[in-house]
Amino acid sequence: MWFVAPAAYSQLNPMGSIYYQNQFLANPALAGIDTMVNLNGAFKTQWMSINGAPKIQYVTADLSLKNRKVGLGFLFYNESAGVINRTRATLSYAYHLKLNKDSSFVDFGLSAGLMNEWIDLGKAIGDLGDEVVGSFNDRRLYLDGDFGVAFRSKKITVQASLPNLKRFLKRDVVRNVVDRSLYFAAASYKIKIKGGALNLVEPKVVYRGVENYKGILDAGANLLFLQDKLSLTGIYHSTNNVTFGAGVNYKNKLSILLQYTTNTSAMQNYSNGEFELGLRYRFKKL
Repeated sequence: MWFVAPAAYSQLNPMGSIYYQNQFLANPALAGIDTMVNLNGAFKTQWMSINGAPKIQYVTADLSLKNRKVGLGFLFYNESAGVINRTRATLSYAYHLKLNKDSSFVDFGLSAGLMNEWIDLGKAIGDLGDEVVGSFNDRRLYLDGDFGVAFRSKKITVQASLPNLKRFLKRDVVRNVVDRSLYFAAASYKIKIKGGALNLVEPKVVYRGVENYKGILDAGANLLFLQDKLSLTGIYHSTNNVTFGAGVNYKNKLSILLQYTTNTSAMQNYSNGEFELGLRYRFKKL
């Protein structure tokens, strides 16, 4: 017998940047949706008072080609939770179909790359001779990918994605240790406000499927102030916890986002919440 402790809840609260700062992280169809080159990175630590608590880091880059019909993206993602480690690297291709004059688009995106999952035997507690442990670490790198679609207008964005496509081709019970995302769907609406410090309000509703858990509903809003220089975010999750965020935007190039997520109802009596730092840098192509 062996233990993975906090790993079972690592995907109930995803990276908070997927909601507003870096939507490409959740949907490859949103690669290159503007004229800028977008570089994003974030670090998230969960339940800091628990030994072996989950930690997540990622780096992404996306841009559009000259005709703006095609977007390209790159993702490197690393996660550790208990004794389980996961590293993933993918390349993304997105096609943006214009429906009318630069105001409405249908987007399609596909990513493909490599996934590596392994058990850190130095952290394992229990019988290291267990066949499950041995077979897990004997596996090689495997191909994985994501598929996404979206509809965008100046005010409305409706999107859906299927991450971890490997799951649909071959289900592997041994790999099913850490709860992972099954699907992602979201809808948001931008409300511009003239005259005053508050410039824009964007409410958003998200529905996520997580393996070995019931569907999760997220509902919240992002508020932009002072010509988009300051942002405040609040999101309620149906796991009975809340994400709060605050960000600053310098010259529409460098953005810094700080977020805190309270614990899910299953963990509220055991530890503190989750902290995330997200960075984004945008620049025009040469």
